[in-house]
Amino acid sequence: MAHYSLVALASGLSAVLIFLLLIALTVYLLWKKRQNQRQYQQLIRTNPTIPPCTAVLQTSPSSRYGLAEVPFFVPPAFKSPAVTGRSEGRVEEEQWEQHLHTHRGSLTIGSWFPVGNVRPDLYRLPKELSEWAEPGGSGVRLCFAVQFNLEKEQLVVSLLRAANLPAHYHGNSTLIKLQLLPSDDRRHRQSKARTKGSQPQFNDSFVFQVCNSTVSQCTLSLSMYSVDRLKKHHLLGRVLFPLRPSELREAAGKVLWRDLDAESDLLLSKHGDIQVSLNYNQSLQRLTVVVLRARGLQCSSNSGVCVQVSLQIHTQVVKMKWTSVARGTDPTFNEKLTFKLHPRQLDTSCLTLELQQPATEEPTDHQLSTRKTMAPNSLGLVVIGPFMYARGRELEHWNEMISKSQELVKQWHGLGATSTIQSST
Repeated sequence: MAHYSLVALASGLSAVLIFLLLIALTVYLLWKKRQNQRQYQQLIRTNPTIPPCTAVLQTSPSSRYGLAEVPFFVPPAFKSPAVTGRSEGRVEEEQWEQHLHTHRGSLTIGSWFPVGNVRPDLYRLPKELSEWAEPGGSGVRLCFAVQFNLEKEQLVVSLLRAANLPAHYHGNSTLIKLQLLPSDDRRHRQSKARTKGSQPQFNDSFVFQVCNSTVSQCTLSLSMYSVDRLKKHHLLGRVLFPLRPSELREAAGKVLWRDLDAESDLLLSKHGDIQVSLNYNQSLQRLTVVVLRARGLQCSSNSGVCVQVSLQIHTQVVKMKWTSVARGTDPTFNEKLTFKLHPRQLDTSCLTLELQQPATEEPTDHQLSTRKTMAPNSLGLVVIGPFMYARGRELEHWNEMISKSQELVKQWHGLGATSTIQSST
């Protein structure tokens, strides 16, 4: 019995000791947790140093973040020097600037600028508002600027915006094609409007390298196109700006507004223009040329003229055809001529259209087919073809003909002197 009583006593003492140890451990953990919470609350409730002239906004104690207060600083409003004195205002500004650099935060941007302060230099208006204002009228017009740098021999053209576009073009994209005339550039410059509607915005600049000796002989051409959903370009008109010294001096530093000339009013060449439609059917290997009309020819109104269309592959003329004779300085032909051309020859062939004044009033069919007994007077010609033969509008017309095989691509071309074009080709 004594043995059992000793075992029971030892077990009871062991249980009491374990219970006391658990109580001690629990008390220690609670004390440690309380100390941590006290330190954390002291850290949060530490009041930051706030300038005496700074307003403080505090959140309510019932904030969902559980913080007693969250300070929010508002930059002080400095008193006007006229009220507090110039020296006192300067001292306050220097003290606030020193405080901002000591406590870096969202209140400083580079050199000190208090939040909410307005910088007037960022909101300067042009001296003459009339330069920016759109002139009256309902015609389609273009807003741009031109500046010529004599030292760098650079012509800088800035496109700004257009105005008064017709209503049926408001949903289309607007393009401006820039080119110097006469020009040997291999490609034109192009800008697409960033917005649509009646007043599309461009905000784009282009640089042309032009010699000082030849700039006065050039003309800046700005052609405006409207591109529909089918990617078809509709010419709205063109602005021709001659780069004469007087024009450049007057345009320097100004915003220019110019009305677009209608397509029918554009004359690109002193020898006249010719309107042609082209189409190439790859499956039929057929090149179709529709000679529509001409204008501004250097001949009498009673003179008869015809168009000689030649197909050239490499340096050899493989086929020549003629239209019927039409009269006047603005004759109308509306004749279709077709040529056989393999697709692999598209990059090595070209078309030459020459306006001729026959030696006889009414040439016979045999004379039109042979041209052996006639000595026609050439009024001008144009070469339309790939990069090997043509540049500018003529190259664009050829490439557009290849890319749009399902339609006739119509375009005006300026006629050049016969001797000049033949020597260049």
